[in-house]
Amino acid sequence: MKRRFRQCILFLLILSLALGVGCARKEEPTPDPAPEDEKKAEIPAPQDMILSSEEWKEEYPLIYESFIRTSRMKDDTVEETRLGGLHPIDYLKKYPNIKVFYEGIGFSKEYYAARGHYYSLTDVVASARPKPGASCLACKTAAWEKLNVQYGKEVASKDFMEMAKEVDIGMSCYNCHRNEPGKEIQVTNPHLANALEKNNLDFKPGTLACAQCHTEYYLDKETKEVILPWDKGLGVDDIEAYFDEINWFDWEHPRAGTPLIKVQHPEVEMYQGSVHDNLGISCADCHMPTVKENGQEYKSHWAKSPLKTLEESCLRCHKEGEEALIASVEQLQQKVSDTEAELSQMLVKLIEDLAAARENKSLDDKTIEEVQALHRRAQYRWDFVFVENSTGFHNYKKAIETLEKGKEFAQQALDILKK
Repeated sequence: MKRRFRQCILFLLILSLALGVGCARKEEPTPDPAPEDEKKAEIPAPQDMILSSEEWKEEYPLIYESFIRTSRMKDDTVEETRLGGLHPIDYLKKYPNIKVFYEGIGFSKEYYAARGHYYSLTDVVASARPKPGASCLACKTAAWEKLNVQYGKEVASKDFMEMAKEVDIGMSCYNCHRNEPGKEIQVTNPHLANALEKNNLDFKPGTLACAQCHTEYYLDKETKEVILPWDKGLGVDDIEAYFDEINWFDWEHPRAGTPLIKVQHPEVEMYQGSVHDNLGISCADCHMPTVKENGQEYKSHWAKSPLKTLEESCLRCHKEGEEALIASVEQLQQKVSDTEAELSQMLVKLIEDLAAARENKSLDDKTIEEVQALHRRAQYRWDFVFVENSTGFHNYKKAIETLEKGKEFAQQALDILKK
């Protein structure tokens, strides 16, 4: 009898807790898993798209405020160097060698460190670099899907400033959730949706959200559509092989004459196969951890360096303590930075010597082409690591191997020129 009574009390307690949770307002609802055929989200009609994060401020106040924190790196704000650096960082001043590498394209004229998501639209509109089409808005505004629905694929080749005038919002909840914050991640960027379907790829939800923008890409020379070069895989060599196969180059270096690839922030590609990736950890687990504030837990949307949320992002798994962990991270990043600098110096000499050989006509055309091919391969690898925004931490092994391979190619080219 007592046993039955205890079972009854236990059942009522569980039921009351369940009802309490059901009635309580939660900051971050956890959806029930949906059948596979129900997971395909529909694109709302343009007039029904909830594009502003302000619309969700009242329902998800803590998440909203954490997203607004991506505005913290303001022009007059100085933050700790190791935890985000100073802003604005002018890469042309900090790394003068890149003026030589990027000679002939806009990055040699203006190149600033990226600011937080809050400034995505503001900064691309203000940039002095030329924009080949409206496709440059693809990762800068929540309204990109709306423009695609309204204009179709042709929107990519439309005039950038003309389309920018139709947009009044940067990134928002819509980029990753459409009109359904708190539910499954939704892909709103056509270029990612196309790449996933074409190459039969799948990412963990916390990586899928970031893959909409933090990837290598190129613009089709005619349509200006954004394309992810993943047909052969996501590795450094795979992407290079893809570009070689389609005979792709972003520009030709004016003095070296080399047809070069300009890599763009390949965070997702670099992360693949890393220690953390192999453990099943997604980008959001570290960059957007669950945090506690005023006794309430919620998913942070600050999306900054995990070192800014060290306890929630790192110390849940790492037990060596804060100081030891930061020292370890900085040691790895310093090695990558030093190796980048070594390859950088080699590339400057390679470009200068190659330019001189072309001007003096001291080498035959076949030899020049051989050196240019090595230059292309070496600079591509330096660029892949340099523009990937973790200074190698996302995948230390891959970063070092990529840079060392770049040094090998650069040295081969220098040896040919020396002869």
